[in-house]
Amino acid sequence: MVRPALKANIMFFSSIVFMLVPTILVVFVGWPTAASLAMLAAMGGLFSMIGYHGRGMLLLIIATGVTTFAASFVSENPWASAALMLLCGAGLGAVNKWGLSLWNFMFPVFAAAVIAQPPKVASGALPNALLTSGIAMGSLILAALLTMILVKEPRQKETTVYPTKVNVMYAVNLGVLLAVSGYFTSIYRHEQIGVWLTLTIVIILIYPYAGQSTSRAIQRAAGTILGFLIAIGVGASGLPDFLFYATAFVFLEIALLMRIAPGKKYWEYVMFLTPGVVLISGKPSELTAVSHDRLYATIIAAVACLIVLAIERGLFWRGGLNKKPEVVAH
Repeated sequence: MVRPALKANIMFFSSIVFMLVPTILVVFVGWPTAASLAMLAAMGGLFSMIGYHGRGMLLLIIATGVTTFAASFVSENPWASAALMLLCGAGLGAVNKWGLSLWNFMFPVFAAAVIAQPPKVASGALPNALLTSGIAMGSLILAALLTMILVKEPRQKETTVYPTKVNVMYAVNLGVLLAVSGYFTSIYRHEQIGVWLTLTIVIILIYPYAGQSTSRAIQRAAGTILGFLIAIGVGASGLPDFLFYATAFVFLEIALLMRIAPGKKYWEYVMFLTPGVVLISGKPSELTAVSHDRLYATIIAAVACLIVLAIERGLFWRGGLNKKPEVVAH
């Protein structure tokens, strides 16, 4: 396991650098309100390049530009925001036909981030929307290009071909849940809530089958709750800032080892990943507020996913959704 762990660590720390480069550039140029969007878009480019090594990248770039541009205009209208997120979810579900959903799961999160907290990077609505869109696309492209330095071939070498009914229900699930997420994101205009609602939904529904998604939802909710309790405990310990952030990296390292170790459950990985992400993403003084916001958003999204999946399973599970998919090599 030493060699896989070493490779995973190299990729892990390189990924942090690849995501920070666009973010730092955006702040350096003088657009600090777009820093979160740049980080999220860079993360999306990183994952897409790791998974597909450029396959479908042009489609992702165009979709990112269009949706972040539109999100700049609809952010104050809950129904329009819901409609935009409905399209994002349906689009992400539709490209599953070509196996392009799994590693592009971050795509709807970009629009959610803009709806929750539109960057102020230019005077006037149209220039601001155009520049916001450009920042998202540029950050995604830059991170993807940097990732190519280490990633020489795609992680996903085969495409799982699901029955049409499965793909349709997958798009419906994503569309409905993300529409609800977009509606409340526009109402609350809170970046932590909006991003984590959306991120939880797309992670739980990363697989089309209801059985896989239900198990993932339960494990993610359980691991997240335990992880947030750990993070709150660390925050209450009064550690100096440097130890506080060092502890965050320790949790991320453990999560990484949990991910590559055989036989580990998904909830165990989430339990260590959650405090690492929470601790590293904010000041110690802001930990309680950030933790509560993310915890509430995660639990609400997980419960919503479980309700939709339960309804789907009861209505359609006997109608062919459990048909074994085919696997096609690229």
